[in-house]
Amino acid sequence: MKLASLGARPVTVPGVLLLASLCTVLAITASGQDRPKSAPPDSGSRPTFSEADAAHTLDSVRQALESGNSGHFLKLFDAEKMPGFAAFRDQVDEFFEKYSPIRMNYRVMQVATEGEFGAVVVEITLEATARQALPNNIRRTTPVRLVCGWNGKTWKIVDWSPREFFR
Repeated sequence: MKLASLGARPVTVPGVLLLASLCTVLAITASGQDRPKSAPPDSGSRPTFSEADAAHTLDSVRQALESGNSGHFLKLFDAEKMPGFAAFRDQVDEFFEKYSPIRMNYRVMQVATEGEFGAVVVEITLEATARQALPNNIRRTTPVRLVCGWNGKTWKIVDWSPREFFR
């Protein structure tokens, strides 16, 4: 059925429907371009602690321990949220004074989210050479539980158990 004629070409009902459909698709596409692609993440929101986050944190722990720099290692911790941080810091400083070089390997056993915190249970193998004859060199494998909190930029360690790990 012909509705009208524009110039030499007749316009049919299927042609009008096709043209209307195209216009609708173009209008929807164009209106989508006016909206922002995605809203920026809310600064108050935090990501869910994942196995990749645990691996990243543990790689940072390993690198910091092996660097021989206690300050670099302690930057991985949230001193304000970690109970007993001052005593822990003193243990770590003493450990770094006694041992160098330090080597660490780890095996992730379990990753979980506990409320606003992430937790990882990891088996850490630590090898450390004494700087002097006493104390003796260390080679031990210990299960460790790290609790991490989101500080708005990255996951920081807020608890390390057992604390005796560095004694």
